[in-house]
Amino acid sequence: MNKIKIITAGGNYLLKKGLESVIADCKDFKLVAEAGNDNELFELLLLTKAHVVVLDLSTIQFKPEIIAQVKTLNPSIQILALNAPQPKNIITKILEQGVTSYLMLHCDKEEVTEAIYKTSKGERFLCGQIVEALITGRKSEYPATCPLYTYCGGMNISEREIEIIRYIAEGYSNQEIADKIFLSVHTVTTHRKNIMSKLGISNTAGLVMYAIREQLISAN
Repeated sequence: MNKIKIITAGGNYLLKKGLESVIADCKDFKLVAEAGNDNELFELLLLTKAHVVVLDLSTIQFKPEIIAQVKTLNPSIQILALNAPQPKNIITKILEQGVTSYLMLHCDKEEVTEAIYKTSKGERFLCGQIVEALITGRKSEYPATCPLYTYCGGMNISEREIEIIRYIAEGYSNQEIADKIFLSVHTVTTHRKNIMSKLGISNTAGLVMYAIREQLISAN
C-alpha cells in the first residue's frame, strides 16, 4: 500500500508535535512537510504531492478563508480541519468551503488516525461534537461541558444523514423525506437504518426518544 502523504499546517507547537507523533506511529502515513503560515502552505502545495492537509484553524496563522485557496491550488487534496469550539454557522461555512473532515482539538489519537484514513479517501469524518452542533445548533464544546447524552466519539456521518435526522425528528415519513430531498424511498430507508446503527438505536421509537432527549424536537 502506498503511504498517505500528509502536510500539517498550524501555529501551535504542541499540536504540531502531537501530529508528528500520530503520523510517525502509523506505517501507512508519511509526513512530507509542515507549514507555519498560509504562504508556506501554498508553496508546499505546489512542491509536494500530498494527499491530505491537516489544517489547524484555531490559531491566527490560518483562517477559514484560505480553504478555497488551498482547493484552487490543488483540487484533489483532501483537508482535515482541527478547531476549537465553534457555533453551527461557522462549522457549516468551513465544510461548505471544501473541508473534507472536521475534528475538535481534544480528539484522541485513534480518532485523528481514523479521520486521516477516511479523509485520504475523500470520505467525510466528523467529530461527535461537530455532529452534535450541526444537528442541534448548539455550539460545539469541550468534553467537560458536553450534554449528558452526547456521544463524544467520531462518526463517519454525511451531511445528507444530518439532514435526514432533522426531518425524522420533525415527524416526516420516509416518503415525505424522499420527496423533499429528491431521493428514492429505498435510499431514505437505507440512510435511516445507517443512522440508527451509528447511534446504537434499534427502532424508530428509540430514534424519536433520542431526538427528544437531544432536544431535536419538543417532548409535546
